[in-house]
Amino acid sequence: MAISIKTLRGITRLTFDSVSGVMTTVERMHEVIARRPLPWSPPPDGPTRAHGLIARSVYSVMRGVTGVVQQGVDLSLGLVPDSATEPPLSRGEARWLAALNGVCGDHLEATSNPLAIPMVFTDSVRPAGTGRENLIAAFPGASPHLVVFVHGLCLSDFSWRRDGSAALGDRLAEELEATSVYLRYNTGRHISANGRELAERLDDLVNAWPVAVESLALIGHSMGGLVIRSACHYAVEAGRPWLDKLTRIACLGTPHHGAALEKAGGLLDRSMRAIQYVEPLTIARRRSAGIRDLRHGNLLDEDWAHPDEMSSDDRRTAVPLLEDVEYFFVAASVGRDDLDPKGHMLGDFLVRTVSATGAHRDGFRQLPVPPENYRVFHEMNHFDLLSDARVHSQVVDWFAT
Repeated sequence: MAISIKTLRGITRLTFDSVSGVMTTVERMHEVIARRPLPWSPPPDGPTRAHGLIARSVYSVMRGVTGVVQQGVDLSLGLVPDSATEPPLSRGEARWLAALNGVCGDHLEATSNPLAIPMVFTDSVRPAGTGRENLIAAFPGASPHLVVFVHGLCLSDFSWRRDGSAALGDRLAEELEATSVYLRYNTGRHISANGRELAERLDDLVNAWPVAVESLALIGHSMGGLVIRSACHYAVEAGRPWLDKLTRIACLGTPHHGAALEKAGGLLDRSMRAIQYVEPLTIARRRSAGIRDLRHGNLLDEDWAHPDEMSSDDRRTAVPLLEDVEYFFVAASVGRDDLDPKGHMLGDFLVRTVSATGAHRDGFRQLPVPPENYRVFHEMNHFDLLSDARVHSQVVDWFAT
């Protein structure tokens, strides 16, 4: 597989960033041990002479050498001309790039790394842009009924068509004559950052659509459902015109009240922070902002603006559902039926059923979706929701009514 110069520059930058991160972790471990070599020994007032005069100087020299080498490699690659037009991403390329962005996409964006995925609309293969001419070319025979798909964490727009199976967008096109547009975005960013940007870009999409848009529907899988709800909130704040076209929102396996796996990760991090010799190794600072937002299902900037990593409290701002918009929630459960304890405990392995259906013991946070507008599919995992024919049929039936 040929690698473009742009991708190679991104990989080398990330490699040097990883080396620097490991170096910082080792230095912090060294400092902790130098300050307090035994758990019961009293900590000194300042760094020990050995650490202060020798170790710190060594790490400083190592960082300087690494920085010089990084700048040299980056400048050398910058002198190599890249191809004027890049071919569309293959499924394999999109998969590893999406996973990388989910894990450290906020870092990629903050360091202007070329591997950071920009937010674009696609036809499920290549970026379509938001200019009218580009959209006409990408969507010949565009329908006035528009459906936008938003993927989940570490996934891409290719994820809606798994292993060659028929996509939900194909069913909607065949049975409801709707045109499907897919969003590709950096899932490592804060959900609120992606939601705010999606609110803006939907305006551009609807305004430039080849025909007058009569209805707009949004479908999100996992984190994608949270990004959609965040976009709706910021669209209301800004008075975005596309809200007038919005009729339906479907969320598949969306952790409206948080994902159990990230909550477990947060608990592990708090435990590691409590042990002084392990604290430098804690992974809390290395998980992307998008992953951390999944602990409780953060939707807004203020939900993460003043984080307290040692607290497990849910301090989210309650974001109500939009009026005059129909919501449909789909959940998966590995249990055989509603009474199977395995399903209650594990959900779909990533999201528990109560979170995916919007249920909450606090009525203020409860998402009031009528029983006929949500469904739980049993003996199914989180990713089966993307390709299962029964899920597709249910969404088509909901939208058809």
